[in-house]
Amino acid sequence: MKPINLLIPILLVVLFSCSKKENSIEPKVENETMVDADGNVYNTIKIGNQTWMLENLKTTTFNDGTPITKYTFKTHGVNWHNLNKPETLYQWADASDLNNVHENELPFDYYGAMYNHLAIESGKLAPKGWRIPTEKDFKELENHLSENGYAGKEGISLKSSNGWMSLSGNGTDAVGFKGLPNGYIHASGGATFAEGICTWATTSVDTTNSTRKMIQLYNQDTILYADNAIQIGAGIRCIKE
Repeated sequence: MKPINLLIPILLVVLFSCSKKENSIEPKVENETMVDADGNVYNTIKIGNQTWMLENLKTTTFNDGTPITKYTFKTHGVNWHNLNKPETLYQWADASDLNNVHENELPFDYYGAMYNHLAIESGKLAPKGWRIPTEKDFKELENHLSENGYAGKEGISLKSSNGWMSLSGNGTDAVGFKGLPNGYIHASGGATFAEGICTWATTSVDTTNSTRKMIQLYNQDTILYADNAIQIGAGIRCIKE
């Protein structure tokens, strides 16, 4: 009986070590903050070797001080993306809570700003020292999550743990990334599907097919990499240079 008793604590140590390894990722909310051209202050988080903003970008001004034109249907009609009259545009994601998933009224900028193709391509959206991420940046983030206990659940680990309609489902926010369902802007300029899907733009553009790689969190456990038409507007989650 004595050898058996000796094996029990050893087995417990092994099991504890394995369990700890499966969830060994420890993202760090940085003390460093980031400030955009409008003076909005953002917290940051470090995951692996990357440092990300903890909110979607809200700036209405480029980093050179130039204002970005606010889109309204009354002023621009369906010309959210008009190559005959190119204009850098932003608008706020729909924060009207049509699905009644929030107890209190949301601030107008709760989901951040949404930008059109020309604003994203300007090269002046991100604050100095930061940039709009590439598809490769998100792949690196995904791989880090996969290798540290979240394989097959990378998407829900990035989604916020509340605020999503039942069709999409809440995330676990396991790594503290706080991905919110900001929806997207359709080609005619309408803000749509807030509370249903998270859409972030990357700088990865296929000029042959006029598509941009968008990162989306929806109703699956994993991250969706979608080739969307460049007419689609989206939010931005900046990454540090």
